[in-house]
Amino acid sequence: MKLKKGYNDRVFAVKAELAIMIFCDVLMLAFVLITFALFHHVLPRVLNTVPVTIPRKAVEYGENGMWGDKFADKFTDGEIISDNMSYRSKDICVTIDRRTRNGASYYVADIYIRNIDNFKTAFAGGKYGKSITEPILDTVSRVGAIVAVNGDYYGIRDSGVCIKNGILYRSSLFADVCVLYYDGTVKTYNRSEFSINQAIDDGAYQAWSFGPMLLKDGQPVSKFSWSIQSPNPRCAFGYYEPGHYCFVVIDGRQPGYSDGMSFQDMSQMFYEMGCAAAYNMDGGQSAHMTFDGKVVNRPASGGRNINDIIYIAEVNQ
Repeated sequence: MKLKKGYNDRVFAVKAELAIMIFCDVLMLAFVLITFALFHHVLPRVLNTVPVTIPRKAVEYGENGMWGDKFADKFTDGEIISDNMSYRSKDICVTIDRRTRNGASYYVADIYIRNIDNFKTAFAGGKYGKSITEPILDTVSRVGAIVAVNGDYYGIRDSGVCIKNGILYRSSLFADVCVLYYDGTVKTYNRSEFSINQAIDDGAYQAWSFGPMLLKDGQPVSKFSWSIQSPNPRCAFGYYEPGHYCFVVIDGRQPGYSDGMSFQDMSQMFYEMGCAAAYNMDGGQSAHMTFDGKVVNRPASGGRNINDIIYIAEVNQ
């Protein structure tokens, strides 16, 4: 009887020791996973990367700049004319309209620029890095943006083509890619058809990786593989022709004011607006449009800090 009891005690001790070892292993694994997530997805950090300057593609500058003659009626002779929803100068023409569509309230910034240099992008904090964010008005104030929207939140992931103001920071693929070239043209690509080398050879000036592309060869798209397709707050970039663009921010998740918009409805909207290309940026609480240093729209849940912006500014900013 004593022998059996001693055996049972040893078995119990072995099981208890094994349970403690398993518990410690689980704790260690949880610690490693939390630490990995913290450093790779939460804590801001500057990325150790060697940026590559893309050779500036030769473009034609006439006496009045790249598109000064083409859009002569849009610009002034030098004076600045502005109000709470528009801005005109020698180089820039911006008009912002609030519109509604199928239960969504949204803002469209119609943009004409004299030269490609009036179109800029900027990082939060002025640094390329992982999860570096700040209030959009802080970024806007630092760079002197006239009109701005949030970008593609490049720092939320480790992949995705990232070209800002003619500098290549990252060339790995994530999903659909949108490229603005030095000649003012915009092209969107799905992952399988995009070539970073070809984009560089063609003179890529800006490139974003979020998506999806909202038009294909200028036509509406009916099917999307993205997971969040139901109406939501959105931010998108539209292209008419070199020198003529638009920023669109759609409010959502606000019953009685704006439900948001689906990708299918956005695609049809950009088609009806006459855009040749359109591309979805980061949305949800990130969806912001600013003008003259103020937020124009009503971001969902008060908005959140952003990672990067797309903006229009005078060339001396």
